[in-house]
Amino acid sequence: MSAIVDKLYSSANGVTYSFRQLFEVVNEKNKKLTYSNVLSASQELGMIERSDINKDIKFEQDSISGYKIVRNGDYVVHLRSFQGGFAFSDRTGICSPAYTILRPNDLVAYSYLSHFFTSKQFIKSLKLVTYGIRDGRSINADEWLDMTVTLPARQEQIHVLAIINTIDSKLRNETIMQTDLLKQRSYLLNTMFI
Repeated sequence: MSAIVDKLYSSANGVTYSFRQLFEVVNEKNKKLTYSNVLSASQELGMIERSDINKDIKFEQDSISGYKIVRNGDYVVHLRSFQGGFAFSDRTGICSPAYTILRPNDLVAYSYLSHFFTSKQFIKSLKLVTYGIRDGRSINADEWLDMTVTLPARQEQIHVLAIINTIDSKLRNETIMQTDLLKQRSYLLNTMFI
């Protein structure tokens, strides 16, 4: 899958933009306590409910007024630069004030860059704007915004997403079928010796 994603994004023809031309950095705080669902960054799943990551992270309920609001369609810069450091949010909620929230403009199709931000090519390019050592490396978002990307026409972006989503769906179905076949095999082996 990663090879296909790399190929689809590296062969894209279009206009070259700086990320600053495509994203607005938003710093919207949860001052009115409108949201209480805390989101965390997951490389594979994007922004997920903190309660779904199987870690009991303690926080003061009063402190969520300082948390940042993440909206459906936003990208979040988190600290795991060695994994890409960007998570796509398909939900609205709040997240740690340590995250940087990026809101794309109309040039970027919904979730188009989510796969690009996890590609080997993109992760390798982050070396220019990451600082620190080992897992503690952090992305300098301001420097990153000056980096460039080639963005195809919106219709082509939607086509690329359709290809990736089809392959993703096929892989999920194959994994489910494999799990079911392994269960069936186990059952048959167990009943064969009764």
